[in-house]
Amino acid sequence: MSDAVLDQIVDNLRNSGSDWFPDHSETKAVRVVGHTPKPDHYTYEIVMDFADTSERVSAKVYRAAKTGAQPRELARRELANLQQISERCAGKLEGVPRPLGDFANQGAVVCTKVNGLPLQSIVMKAALLPDFGNDGMLDFSARRAGEWLRRFHEATIGSPQPVDAKALYTEIEKLCTKTQKDGLARDSAKSILEYVAASLAKVKKPLPSSALLNDFVPLNVMISDHGVGFCEFANLSPQGTSLQDAASFLAAVEALEKYPFCDRSLTSLVQDSFVRAYGVNAQEQQLLTVLKLKGLLTMFAQGRAVKESALRKKVMWANVMKRFVQNAAERSMAPAA
Repeated sequence: MSDAVLDQIVDNLRNSGSDWFPDHSETKAVRVVGHTPKPDHYTYEIVMDFADTSERVSAKVYRAAKTGAQPRELARRELANLQQISERCAGKLEGVPRPLGDFANQGAVVCTKVNGLPLQSIVMKAALLPDFGNDGMLDFSARRAGEWLRRFHEATIGSPQPVDAKALYTEIEKLCTKTQKDGLARDSAKSILEYVAASLAKVKKPLPSSALLNDFVPLNVMISDHGVGFCEFANLSPQGTSLQDAASFLAAVEALEKYPFCDRSLTSLVQDSFVRAYGVNAQEQQLLTVLKLKGLLTMFAQGRAVKESALRKKVMWANVMKRFVQNAAERSMAPAA
């Protein structure tokens, strides 16, 4: 099925490539140069050759998802997200892919490719190669990610939204209860809830809102010589509290500590540089920590997506998550004191 859809995409790009790239001459060739399988889709990298240059294109071909969502439904939603965001960010922000045509009826989304190296790859390289990053590359990349996210939120800004403190506390309380069953210490859960309650009590004013990427994590943030780009818009929300995206990023970075070679000093550097570049005030800082803790607890509660027979891997995942969620809770107590 995906091969037939890919053939249609290639034929369309070959016949109408100059329509999508009017600054170039006629299309000479269209080549598929690689693909990446994911749980619910394949991502294909395509090169369009023109007489004077080449352009890279990304084609996502959906498969039926475990959630029951159908490929056409998923493709239509992502295409609508891309169209909306590319229009809102036009002339304001680089690094946002541009949709090319409408292939939603084939269960596919085609757009310009965001080039660069995933920020997570840069972090992992710095962790494995001690000399890598001494030139400030890691700090520089984290700062650029924070600056890009701030510009994205400014480009899609909405009306300030109040925080539903009661609902947020209840959600985190449920997560604490669930993760205690998987081994999170009662004292850690208590510390988290005390910190959350104290922090939310200080949130008095509505907070900035904007479109939310919901997947702004190091794996989807692309760093290049020309700037920063983002490549995953499937789960975009039209509006929400902007700090949610920043918190998702911080939680994902801290979760990298589950790898034994990725220590606290490295993840702290990335988080601190990101937060400084993104810019938060005192009220936002505490709420940002609360949302980060929520993200970590959610990861812990969801568990690792492995086969039921792989019990050992699930136990290892729970032990690792338990350790750094407890550490995060302990660190959080300092601002609350």
